[in-house]
Amino acid sequence: MATDYTTTYAGNYPGAANCKITCILNDGDPTVSTRVYGPDGLYTTGLTWSAELYPGDYVAIANDTAVTFDACDGLPVVEKAVDKDTLVIGKIISEPVLQVMPPSSTAGNSLTKRLAGRYYRTALVEIMGGITKIDEAIVQCNGSNATVPGVTTTLNLNIADTYANHKLCFIQAASNGAGYIPFHYVPATTTGDTHTILVGITGLMYSATGS
Repeated sequence: MATDYTTTYAGNYPGAANCKITCILNDGDPTVSTRVYGPDGLYTTGLTWSAELYPGDYVAIANDTAVTFDACDGLPVVEKAVDKDTLVIGKIISEPVLQVMPPSSTAGNSLTKRLAGRYYRTALVEIMGGITKIDEAIVQCNGSNATVPGVTTTLNLNIADTYANHKLCFIQAASNGAGYIPFHYVPATTTGDTHTILVGITGLMYSATGS
């Protein structure tokens, strides 16, 4: 039996020549120290990051399987670009804000752990890459093709669901997807399962009959 995994996090962002959206920063693993001196001369708990991001940095879409809509509270995740990266999407334009202080270094030594405990920073990111709007969408699984952040080809606009639900809906597919960039991961679960994601609209979309 198909399962409905969709969520109710807000996901309808205004269109603009350059979208701005709060993103989770994948700063890498934290190192937590219990003896860091503050400006008052007293020591407290502090932390550093293995891949720390700063205002003005250009960032790429994080394409880890941990980046699901639900795990991210509906926000995109961005990180430093790597060699031959094709997912550089925008620029950090605000000071990052820590959400929850990790209790130890090991508590946040994977992206999965950081997302679960909210041991991450967020910042406003100016989105580029031809994206004119960011919108929430429902993805129907086909049992074969996972939806990977930044990979456009494996989603088709689901005509049947889009007009039945009066909102943007996709169906997983082997190829042909165009006009949108997914920001969240959806596994290739049971055919008919539904999940929520954010997508960036980049151009004319490819549609399929759907179901």
